[in-house]
Amino acid sequence: MAYKDLLVHLDSSDICAERVAAALALAKREGARLTGIAMELESTISTYMGIDFPASLTEAQAQIVKTSAAEAVKTFEAAATQAGVEHAVRLIKCQASKAASRLAFFSRHADMTFVGQPNPDSSGKSFQESLLEAVLHRSGRPVYVVPYIGRFEAQTRRAVIAWDGSKKAVRAVNDAIPMLVARDHVDVLVVNPKKRSDEFGGQQGENLVDHLSRHGIKASVVVRTHPEISVDTVILNYISDSGADLLVMGAFGHSRLLERTFGGVTQSILQQMTVPVVMSE
Repeated sequence: MAYKDLLVHLDSSDICAERVAAALALAKREGARLTGIAMELESTISTYMGIDFPASLTEAQAQIVKTSAAEAVKTFEAAATQAGVEHAVRLIKCQASKAASRLAFFSRHADMTFVGQPNPDSSGKSFQESLLEAVLHRSGRPVYVVPYIGRFEAQTRRAVIAWDGSKKAVRAVNDAIPMLVARDHVDVLVVNPKKRSDEFGGQQGENLVDHLSRHGIKASVVVRTHPEISVDTVILNYISDSGADLLVMGAFGHSRLLERTFGGVTQSILQQMTVPVVMSE
């Protein structure tokens, strides 16, 4: 199993460079093509407000959007060329309301999509959330989310799998195997394990460790029992304590259109993440 076709969302945000760097590093290691996808959004302000803006204002706004997309593409192409990675560019022209579904569509045709964590202090938070939600819940593909604070240089290449034995967690682990192979060690983190170990043929998580070993992945089970603390807090604390540089987990919840929230652990992790997270639904 290997990644051969990766996708990264491009925009004019400061953190986009981190997103591109993460995608390029994986593409180079895997010998994959990386496609940068930028959006040239059409203005729909007058439609929403019911006001006819002067043509000059509309044209000026359109030019700003066009220039921003072009700059994002130019920066991506320069970085990809310098890294020696095969790359392509796709420019999406659509209304803002259609952007999320368009990105999800193209994500269905890639092995993995790199997107950014929405910055809570950014004016574009809602738009970024809609993109992340769409790719996560409507693409059927794994998503690599880069923290808006950027990636820190970990001293060890260590990954943490948030393991509960669910179908979504299984999917996430399988989708992340090429990245797990490259780690020095993988911790299969089990939070508040079930008492009936006979259900798992031993300690919860041991079967996964055995499976990963067949892929050449060094892994071990780590159990944390803290029923008085929320699961997401336990996971985040462990990542900080272990110095891990990657979290792999299943994504729970539905799109914002249905619940207006990711729900539970998934939402908390995406809001407070300090390392990149690979999620699959």
